[in-house]
Amino acid sequence: MSSRILVIGQLPPPVHGSNVMTERFMDALAACGYETQIVEKTFSKSMDEVGKASYRKVLKIPDLCRRVAVVAETFRTDLCVYFISVGLQSLLVDCLVLWLLERRKIPYLLYFHGKGYRVYEGARFLPLRGVIHTALRNAAGGLVLGEALKEDVNHLIPDNRLLVLPNGIPEPEQPPAPSQKRERPLVVFLSNLIPAKGPLRFLQMAKQVHAAEPDVRFVMAGRHTTETYLQELEIFIRQEGLASCVELPGPVYGADKARLFNAMDILVFPTSFKKETFGIVNIEAMQYGVPVISSPAGAIPEIIQDGETGYIVDPENISLLADRVLTLVRDPALRRQMGEAGRSRFCQHYSLEAYTRNVRICLECFLSIPETVPATGGVAV
Repeated sequence: MSSRILVIGQLPPPVHGSNVMTERFMDALAACGYETQIVEKTFSKSMDEVGKASYRKVLKIPDLCRRVAVVAETFRTDLCVYFISVGLQSLLVDCLVLWLLERRKIPYLLYFHGKGYRVYEGARFLPLRGVIHTALRNAAGGLVLGEALKEDVNHLIPDNRLLVLPNGIPEPEQPPAPSQKRERPLVVFLSNLIPAKGPLRFLQMAKQVHAAEPDVRFVMAGRHTTETYLQELEIFIRQEGLASCVELPGPVYGADKARLFNAMDILVFPTSFKKETFGIVNIEAMQYGVPVISSPAGAIPEIIQDGETGYIVDPENISLLADRVLTLVRDPALRRQMGEAGRSRFCQHYSLEAYTRNVRICLECFLSIPETVPATGGVAV
């Protein structure tokens, strides 16, 4: 008889990292042959609602608790996998639901997609700290996106009960095109246009690269969150004489996004976002055989092998960032070599097949001997 897994998380919409991975996790469980049931935390239905408190959300808390209680009675689960939040308000709701699971003696595994749990160690309100401590300490273990992310929660969950489960993404409908030498290399930034993700640093790098290699083109794609910041970026482009080589197409999705990945030669993602955990755009680029220049945030140094599939650079070091871009711009053979290495690494570690395999490995560790998880720390990447 197959094991029975209860999942508590949210499926899309809205379409963002944790929700998308909830959907992929459910697919992986089905592919592994587990019996599954999901209870959705449906607090936000659009990106504009994410992270914002409202009376409507508060009124949904009793219904979530009721649905969890009903499923706990009707679905005799072997293990619950809980997609835990990191924002304080959502985390406190999670702690309430986890308390319900604990009372019903349902073992739960916390799936961490955010970062910032150690911040609550400094909470002056001791009952708040106690509630969070209890919820995390009572977990059978946790799933983190990278080895470096263990330190955010290993003050409450020991390392030997934290397993690494990297994200996985499907192959695109529009397959990667064969790499080719272009006369005008294309360097791309692709993320939300918020300061911490590095759009201005990308433009500062573009200024230096353009001065050395005028034929290089740049695209800075992504959804802007404030008109003020978008205008700041546009002013920089005009004042620095970059209008002829920098394009701002806005957000790109579907076929347009696939075409951009097929057209780009280098991805630059100089993020300093304090909650950065994985940077899914990095493995999207690797999937297309594109070398990546990114930062040492979260698990990114475990994804991008410095000097082999791209470069890891301090995002504040604009000169080094430009130097790494120029190295790849001037050496098409190196671009191709790094891109091919990245594509190979993607297939091995970050494809849906790899993700499904890793889900099975991680869950079997807890289902077979839930008290002791191998000290290797999970899936090695």
